Amino acid sequence: MTITVLPLSSRKHLLNIALCLALMWGIYDALMGPDLVSDLRSFTGRYGAYLLLVSLLFTPLSQRWLWVKRHLALRRNIGVWGFIYASVHVIVWIALEFAFDWQLMVDEIGGNLFILLGILAFVLLVPLAATSNRWGLKKLGYRSWQSLHSLTYIAIAAVMAHFFMAQKSDVLEPLLLGCVLVAVLLWRYRHAH
Repeated sequence: MTITVLPLSSRKHLLNIALCLALMWGIYDALMGPDLVSDLRSFTGRYGAYLLLVSLLFTPLSQRWLWVKRHLALRRNIGVWGFIYASVHVIVWIALEFAFDWQLMVDEIGGNLFILLGILAFVLLVPLAATSNRWGLKKLGYRSWQSLHSLTYIAIAAVMAHFFMAQKSDVLEPLLLGCVLVAVLLWRYRHAH
């Protein structure tokens, strides 16, 4: 019995459709909830962090499991969708929470390290998302592209710190995600030499 695997382009299309539908469902669910801004900010931030972490997990897991290795090319799509969710998270913060009141945002940033970490993470993610394509690789050259994309680890560490510090009481989830990130970083350090 032979199992037919979908071609890579079809798997990428299915992944993109699934993550787009999940985002639309999260937006719809927030619209139906009692606190649109908080629900939407929480959904996009949480699942953006998950997607970014999952994109990092592909490489170490592909060393152990063949089925992950077969899907390694999906890593980039998942990372880009993590950035899309993070972008919606930032837009919700700017447009809905602060209604484009830039001075109030600056004041809020000054008093909250977790917001500063979130902004740092987003700023680092922008060039990574912009160059996560063949054009970026060709334009920068492999070595420069790889150096730039090593910032992924710093950006995702800032995302996890932002997520942890944003929690008022239940810190178990961000702590678990942080432990996974530490394990990935240790694996990366061990295999970089």
